[in-house]
Amino acid sequence: MVVAAMMVTMNVNAQDETKNEIGVFYGVESASNLFSIISSAFAAAAGDQSSWWGPIGAEYYYHLTPGVAVGGVLAYASCKAEDDKTKQKDLSETFITVMPSVKFNWLRKKNFGMYSALSAGVMFASVSVEGAAKNADPDAKDETITNFMFQATALGLEFGGNFRGFVEAGLGEKGLLCAGLRYKF
Repeated sequence: MVVAAMMVTMNVNAQDETKNEIGVFYGVESASNLFSIISSAFAAAAGDQSSWWGPIGAEYYYHLTPGVAVGGVLAYASCKAEDDKTKQKDLSETFITVMPSVKFNWLRKKNFGMYSALSAGVMFASVSVEGAAKNADPDAKDETITNFMFQATALGLEFGGNFRGFVEAGLGEKGLLCAGLRYKF
């Protein structure tokens, strides 16, 4: 039995030579995007136009077993609002999120995989009031907010060899939909 257990262990290790993976991504409809919509609701009511960028980010995972990986996610997003009449910038928001993460690979083939992931951490939000908004409300001041943030990826699909593309559907800071590139080594 000991020899059989050793053979199974060696066979599993031989199949999974790549233990590390790094990736970059871009998401849509993230939690910080929703936060920005709520926080700038008054500016939007005054006729401001907003431009949203992100989240864009990077991730790293280390595979403990072929089915479980641990790592982290770093995401950046920003929003700028400008006054519709003066075309001057009124509001600027920046969101930086850091989250430890665990990934569960439930289908692993040579060129295709399916997984789920959970991440939880902290978001640092910086809000700057400028231009006409500052003139309209002299008491308005810049703020920095630290808040809990998460990502629950219900379904992730990856395709390719060691260099892979991926798409994810979930809820949180990486967005409702997220896509990117990943390299396994």
